[in-house]
Amino acid sequence: MSGRVLIVDALSAGSGQRTSSRDSIGCGPRAVAGVFEKHGIQCTIRRVDEVLPKRGALKRFDHLAVSAMTMDQVAVQKMVKLWRHFRQQGRVLLGGPIAADPENILKQIRPDVLVIGEGEATLDELLESNFLEEDVALADIHGIAFLESDKPRITNKRDLISTEELSERFYPSTSRIIDYNAYQACKVYVEILRGCSNFRRTKYPLADGTLCSECSNCDSEDSSKRIECPEDIPPGCGFCSVPGTWGSPRSRSADSILSEVKELLDLGVHRVILEAPGFLDYMRGTTPLTNPCHPPANLSAIEDLLGRLNSLPQVSEGNVHIAIENMKACLFTDEVAETMKKSMRSSSPNIGLETGSEYHMRQIGKCGSPEDVVRAVKVAKAHDMKPFVYLIYGLPGETAETTEQSVQMMRSVSEAGAERIILYGFRSLPGSAFAKYPESSLKDEFGQILRTEAETINLQKKEQYLEKVVRGIAAEPSRTHHGFTMIYPLEEGPLMTVPGGFSAGTLLSVKVTSVLSSGLVTGEVVDEPSHD
Repeated sequence: MSGRVLIVDALSAGSGQRTSSRDSIGCGPRAVAGVFEKHGIQCTIRRVDEVLPKRGALKRFDHLAVSAMTMDQVAVQKMVKLWRHFRQQGRVLLGGPIAADPENILKQIRPDVLVIGEGEATLDELLESNFLEEDVALADIHGIAFLESDKPRITNKRDLISTEELSERFYPSTSRIIDYNAYQACKVYVEILRGCSNFRRTKYPLADGTLCSECSNCDSEDSSKRIECPEDIPPGCGFCSVPGTWGSPRSRSADSILSEVKELLDLGVHRVILEAPGFLDYMRGTTPLTNPCHPPANLSAIEDLLGRLNSLPQVSEGNVHIAIENMKACLFTDEVAETMKKSMRSSSPNIGLETGSEYHMRQIGKCGSPEDVVRAVKVAKAHDMKPFVYLIYGLPGETAETTEQSVQMMRSVSEAGAERIILYGFRSLPGSAFAKYPESSLKDEFGQILRTEAETINLQKKEQYLEKVVRGIAAEPSRTHHGFTMIYPLEEGPLMTVPGGFSAGTLLSVKVTSVLSSGLVTGEVVDEPSHD
């Protein structure tokens, strides 16, 4: 048997410390752990910001596997350097979205193997070949990159795993959820499908000057034709690499999803997010699904999945919240909202707008229209949902005109019932159409205008919670307010902090007394704490 493996979760760690999404536990590291467990190899997951200060702990492990995004390169460099200082032997594997720029990553970080794209089948083959213990013919293994005579070597692309394999051959580890601090209070993401149905493409030139030839493939009635691009422009929104990396949607079976969620709840998880680039793509249409707006959502499959999840005791008793995030506005209808309302206690659909300009939206490859988003928000609000709307500042093509249109659209969706505006700065992702474009800057004039408007709206929305009681779950000590504990909403509601120390997983009812910022409120505990 191979030695023990340390799986380092470096996702969203940046230079080594997570400053956002601190309550999120992604799918990737548990998927990796599941493959090791399939081969009977012991593994442990640790966050990179927990490992870097505790160097001595590395001596307990024989091999290192790191999951990271492009933005986490600095943290990964620190981690691998530290590992090699303490462990002269042992393999170093690196994977996740960071692998989309293989030549750069190989030169900068120098892992033994870089796993490109989907990792399960590739890792499975590496372990079958006894890679952890022996020298193997890496050139024969598809979907990886490595240094050969100090030069990058990239092997043939690996075929995407099938829907059946997602459901039956590979199963994410559930037991390793306990490796995460305060996992009882965290949002634990459970993958229900992989890939995206938006196979439109940007009309803006790529960084190398490649330009759309208006071949009309992206609008073809033939779903297979949409995959083809004579200019080889990556599919999807220009800022996103999902369809180019993961392909069109492949849904997991309801049985496999239910089994994973049940095991997580039995271990004490309270908040589950059904992870998908677009939830309404679940079991929708035929393969390949490359039209983002047609056919409509498969309501029978969605109702069956949600109904079975709701039948789990912890959910039906109200001690666990099942949530859904990403939804395409063009698919979100009254019928969808009615199905979700019937099947869920509460919901905050996350709807991507990105820009308030319809022209700009088309140019970046986004599906639908700004009016689709306003309509979807109104539908959600009419069914007592609390929708979030996403925008991005600093996108290619952003102008004073598109910025003003985005400001007006923020106000429109706020008036329509949006619970929160979530504004991100544009990042240039390898594998996306906008790779190598200049990234957004906090000093950018248009970005400052959009951030000011978003903060104003979000502050007003938080004030609506004053004097209301919100049920939440204790997580970790506040990093900004000494003697306070961070409380995450169990269902829908604001991020909270309360005085006193509470252990992770403690269920509380909090009366909101003050708004500290556009993203945080404080309050007082109004009932006896309980543990579930």
